[in-house]
Amino acid sequence: MQSQPHQRRQGAAFTLVELLVVIGIIALLIAILLPALGRARQQAKTVQCLSNLRQMGIGWQMYLSQSKGRLPEYIWHQDPFGGSDRPAYNEFVWHGYWFGILGDNKVNISSLLCPEAPEPIEFNTKNASNGGFGSAKYAWTGRFQNSAPVGIMIDNKTGLNLTMDATKGGWRNGSYEFNRNLTAGARKASAPSPTSSSACSFGYNITNVKPQQEVPVFFDSVWIDGNAFPNGTPAAQAAPPPDLTGASLAVATTGGVDHWRFLIARHGRAINVCFSDGSAKTVPLPDTFTLRWTPYWTPYTLTNLPTK
Repeated sequence: MQSQPHQRRQGAAFTLVELLVVIGIIALLIAILLPALGRARQQAKTVQCLSNLRQMGIGWQMYLSQSKGRLPEYIWHQDPFGGSDRPAYNEFVWHGYWFGILGDNKVNISSLLCPEAPEPIEFNTKNASNGGFGSAKYAWTGRFQNSAPVGIMIDNKTGLNLTMDATKGGWRNGSYEFNRNLTAGARKASAPSPTSSSACSFGYNITNVKPQQEVPVFFDSVWIDGNAFPNGTPAAQAAPPPDLTGASLAVATTGGVDHWRFLIARHGRAINVCFSDGSAKTVPLPDTFTLRWTPYWTPYTLTNLPTK
């Protein structure tokens, strides 16, 4: 009788060789898919961050509509009245600082955290003047402010306050910065030296901010606000940070390095930016200096950034 080809018996186990082949195939698939999944997760976080900034841009536009175009005042510092009417002053700074302005204009202030930097560092990172710095992957926090009340801290005892109710006390956390050159103030008659800390108000009204689609108002950062952005020139560029983690600011003793706050590798080698017209986009770090941070800014592409 002619023999039949050998067939595996139903329910027979895999041989060791077959198991190793299957495991090898699975391992290969994982090696191929994991980087793609990582990129997809990073892209999703970038998209969510852009959504946050667009929401902030809408709040900014609503504020300007209510103020008839007048730029906001800079409201930050501790009670000048020595506590004589502390509850009223708490409300004033809690609502008057840019964080509060957005909250009063329908922006969910609990969303002012980039998904790439959702939690603050638990200890006090501080330089000579400020405490609570974040980093590329950590939020800043008002928990470690030295004085109160200020725009991001009423007291450091009652915990994180995600409401607009100043009577709850506490502090705020965030992942974004406000371009303080967009607060109301007299514009300088001429451009400051490009090597200086180029703090320079655009004026008092949004009509002075031109072109609005190129002027950053909110953006990824390791600190709350800033306006001392040394411009430099294409031939003598602004001093680069030691690295792109943002951690160097915690120990920085040199003034005029506010640009280090946004030169961070948060979305790859890029940050997300909301502009004065309410639009938002991802900006590669070398291109951040092509934006107009002050009314006298000379745009150019950075070529001196550290590799990581």
